[in-house]
Amino acid sequence: MAKASIHIGKKIKEVLDKMPISVVDFAKSINLTRNGAYKVFDKETIDTGQLQAISKVLNHDFFNYYEQNPSSSAKETKGEYGYATKSEVADLAHAILKLTKAVERIEEQLPKKKVAVKKRAGKK
Repeated sequence: MAKASIHIGKKIKEVLDKMPISVVDFAKSINLTRNGAYKVFDKETIDTGQLQAISKVLNHDFFNYYEQNPSSSAKETKGEYGYATKSEVADLAHAILKLTKAVERIEEQLPKKKVAVKKRAGKK
């Protein structure tokens, strides 16, 4: 598996350090102990569900770091008929949502096409 070039735990700690919230209060808000929070800061990767909770508590989109660095989301392919993990499915759902929004924005910028309506000849 390719090693992520983003250390998400360090990013979380950087954002938390700029906030007026203590590590203890942060930990409680995501249902962890103080030691559990420090373990999060040491993590290079993290479960997407936990990252969503952290993003909400700190009012910061941590998923954005992965979008800016697409090589970090490279994963080994599963064996034939392998199953995706819950976090992989969540990652893909998030990526699909972002791509759908990007396509919608592009479509809005395209010139509108005039649709030619053909008149049908009367039936005999």
